[in-house]
Amino acid sequence: MTSAPRPRAISDLTLVATSTAVSVGLLFVRYTLTEWDRPELASNGEALLSELVSQAVQLIGVPDPSTRWRDLDDLALIQLRLVLFDHAIVIEVADRHREPPNPSDAFRSLSKQWNFYPTEAGRVVWCELELPQYQLTEHGLPKRRPSPRPITQRPPTLPGDRDVLQRVREWLEEL
Repeated sequence: MTSAPRPRAISDLTLVATSTAVSVGLLFVRYTLTEWDRPELASNGEALLSELVSQAVQLIGVPDPSTRWRDLDDLALIQLRLVLFDHAIVIEVADRHREPPNPSDAFRSLSKQWNFYPTEAGRVVWCELELPQYQLTEHGLPKRRPSPRPITQRPPTLPGDRDVLQRVREWLEEL
């Protein structure tokens, strides 16, 4: 019997479902993925989270940025969660809406898989961002890929350089 994969790290954040939730969520994703040494996934992670948070704010929150706080009777919360596994990063957004999500084609193409599940308070919409697979060395470490660099030529040695080095060498030998 195989056991469920164990998360290597979890990070979460609770936000008020207002127009600023998307921008704060993007900062959260970029910061977390950088802390997990996965900054190369930040742009795709931001795109996925942005769509999930935008939909949550549209459905249960206050999408109008001109709304004043004192005019609000009820503030809905959304919870963001990133879970790092060996094979993927799972992005979750929990809100109090109960209907299934309707993700865009771009969202579907960026996520390895996605779904939602109901909770007592509403639903959790999740997606999986696949980690790039690296070739491993015999020690289990990722193989380094040489970065493409232009071939540079060494500058020609000047004839005077040999003379200077010879004098320095003779001086050192005399000590």
